[in-house]
Amino acid sequence: MSSWIFKVIVAGAGGVGKTAMVTRYCTGRFEEGYKMTIGAGFHTKSETLDSGESVKMQLWDFAGEKRFRELLPDYCKGASGGLICFDITDYDTFRDIPVWLKIIRQKAGFIPIILMGMKWDLGNHEVDFEIANEYALKAKCNQCVFT
Repeated sequence: MSSWIFKVIVAGAGGVGKTAMVTRYCTGRFEEGYKMTIGAGFHTKSETLDSGESVKMQLWDFAGEKRFRELLPDYCKGASGGLICFDITDYDTFRDIPVWLKIIRQKAGFIPIILMGMKWDLGNHEVDFEIANEYALKAKCNQCVFT
């Protein structure tokens, strides 16, 4: 059977839950507390499709703080897809999406991108799904998901 490797960029403002989401996906564990990513984190996850083909996801988890943004363009080259994460309890993180989108599209081309609204389980949502989904359609992102 064939095997595939996909490089996925995980970007978004600091503290939105990128590392927690990637860690949960790759290990099944949810880690409490916030530990700032310095530069970028690298994680892998292998899956077997129904067809029997093997898929290896390389997840590049980028620090969201402005001082690390200059690193992102170099890592975007060769990416197969992107996740742009925002905190639905903090509208400013949603407002940052165009910055992340521009960096990824300039360096990786028109790859599939999913907008990820994080922290659904918390109250006081400042971004509702309809607004985020409408933006995703306008920005030609493939999907918007709240988690």
